Amino acid sequence: MVFSHFLIIIELTSSFNSYIVKKINNPTGYSTPRISVNPLCEYVYATATRRGSIIKNSKEKPTYMTVRYNHAEEILSFYLAQSTVDVKILTDQIYSLNTIKYKSDFEKRCATISAEALSAFLRKESYVKKILSLYKSFMTIEETKHKLIINGVQISIRPEIILRDTLGKQQLGFVKFYFSKSVPLTQERAELIACVGKHYFESEHHLPLLNKNCFVLDVFRGEIFSAPKSHVKRMNDIYASCQEIADRWHLL
Repeated sequence: MVFSHFLIIIELTSSFNSYIVKKINNPTGYSTPRISVNPLCEYVYATATRRGSIIKNSKEKPTYMTVRYNHAEEILSFYLAQSTVDVKILTDQIYSLNTIKYKSDFEKRCATISAEALSAFLRKESYVKKILSLYKSFMTIEETKHKLIINGVQISIRPEIILRDTLGKQQLGFVKFYFSKSVPLTQERAELIACVGKHYFESEHHLPLLNKNCFVLDVFRGEIFSAPKSHVKRMNDIYASCQEIADRWHLL
């Protein structure tokens, strides 16, 4: 039953409607500052030149198609949220992504890069699964509500997995995915992402999460990081970065 539900997920997304950023008629930039948590945490440690690029990328509405990891995100979210499914589900989906006939080269690239991410993750699958076995996990891929505003900048936080107690009632933590084939996630950046996520749930939902339950997963390398004990300086860096982004938003 679980496996058939999993196949439905892939069927419903096979059209790539959620994977393609289509060209728009009016490619004006967003009028108010906004950024996702991953590039925000990159911004904190970036060079001046790179910071400018991050703001521009966050500001401009997309005018082209881009390769995304939506397949891998959905498949991995489902797999990690199901404590009883066999790892064969992942290998079957990797095979499907690599062998299905697609309507365009772009669609094929999207599927291929997701298959690569899942294949890389398999090397550390048992390690990650063991850590998350202490919780009851829930997918959040269809949720868009997880946003936080700091110094006038709207930050998209959405974790891919919500972690609850074994009864599935009380939220204990979360898992945020990081996808990059060529750029490994550094510990300092991973800890910063976890800090921002923890701050969001504490400030917006009044959930006192423990550091050890707030995770960031580097999918390609199968490394999982938790929030550090020290938060004050890191969050000060986030607040300062958001202020800088807000100040520069209309200048770039």
